[in-house]
Amino acid sequence: MKQILKNLWSQRAQNVWLFAELVVVCFVAWTQIDPIAVRLFYHNQPTGFDIDRLVVAEARLYKTIWQDTHGSIEEETYDQMSEKFTQEMKQLKQHLLGLDEVAYVSFLDGIEGYPRMNKHYWEIPLPNDTIGIDIPWCFFDIEEDFFETFGIQPIPGSPSQHELSMNSGGGQNLIITRSLAERIYGSAEAAIGKKLDSGSTYGDGAGNKYPIIYTIQGVVEDVAARTDEYSTWMAFCPNGRLYLSDYQSKARLVIRLKPGVNMTRFVEEQTYRTGELASEHYVICSFVPYVDAPKNMDFSDTPDYNAQSDYDFNLSVATAIFFLINLCLGVIGTFWMQTKRRTEESGIMRAFGATKRRIMGMFLAEGFVLTTLSMLITCVLYLNYVKTGLGELCINPQLPQCQPDPTWVADKPLHFCILAGIVYVIICIVVSIGIAIPAWNIVRTKVVEALRDE
Repeated sequence: MKQILKNLWSQRAQNVWLFAELVVVCFVAWTQIDPIAVRLFYHNQPTGFDIDRLVVAEARLYKTIWQDTHGSIEEETYDQMSEKFTQEMKQLKQHLLGLDEVAYVSFLDGIEGYPRMNKHYWEIPLPNDTIGIDIPWCFFDIEEDFFETFGIQPIPGSPSQHELSMNSGGGQNLIITRSLAERIYGSAEAAIGKKLDSGSTYGDGAGNKYPIIYTIQGVVEDVAARTDEYSTWMAFCPNGRLYLSDYQSKARLVIRLKPGVNMTRFVEEQTYRTGELASEHYVICSFVPYVDAPKNMDFSDTPDYNAQSDYDFNLSVATAIFFLINLCLGVIGTFWMQTKRRTEESGIMRAFGATKRRIMGMFLAEGFVLTTLSMLITCVLYLNYVKTGLGELCINPQLPQCQPDPTWVADKPLHFCILAGIVYVIICIVVSIGIAIPAWNIVRTKVVEALRDE
């Protein structure tokens, strides 16, 4: 180690520029790798519902529906139009259930940020405190077999999937996830049948206000609401009907196939039959596996969070990879040229009996020392960077109104150490490539040729 430090100091004029370059590269690489690592981690977290044998059927409006009764949209109330839409979807559902391979059908997907997902702010009184929670709510129709279709499992002691889907209490009943039940009541089993004061009120039109109180009909296993964050606090509300989204000309139905049915074959076969399954105004025009639906289906006139999220994520990954490749090539080139200049030094060392392995090891060790020192400086710079509110280290700050993220992403010290380790390993590999290849060529050079210009 003394010899390595001595060599670095003797060549400090050249090494100071290598050191400065490594600090910049480590910092920029960190800012690019951090968001990618976080989002890849979230994308690979279990969703909590069974996506096997799930197919999405897209229905398109082929005949105007909103002007059938009164002649204009303005003369029809929103409730009337929603009722028309609900009946149309139920007709399509019955057609799909008539297929031999289909077990269950649910309407517009309420999971993964699709249009039937919303958020409500609750102020929930706890034994020792009152917390404000921004909870994702998923709405479903009491006749759509929601929990059976998505394979969301109730906890032991909770009503069955069918009983939860046929929730007769309507909007006064709720189904919540295990983690949310444990946070409020201490245990998931204790939540079943309890009254939950949402902290909100409603008026009767005469100036009187009444608290909104829900009955927890059941508790289900945790479900991840989004793929760009980790939150398993969710509430499922049987609102009793479907709601419109901008007089939509497109709609989706989610199909669960029966056990043993080949999903790929089913999609291919039904694709040839598109147009045969239709209601009065809608026709099913395509079938897509559920996992491919967000990126393969065009819903330009229907809000689709996932499509935009996937596009932004893919764009950020492509941009980051582009910058990282250029940075890595720059580092490799710099160390390559720096090592290539040490041909004579290598010849002198070999003339005094140094082995090829020892020379290679010394060159690589010098690179590791420079990388380690630059990484230590980068850690200090990045800590100050995130203190300004920038960087992925600032996301999921475990605010009182948010669900504490149990993963490493929200654990700031662990998050920092993991990403520092990832960046350090990547830069070490890059530096090793920039040193090892020219160093191997140098040590293979004959001593006489290496010392020719000495």
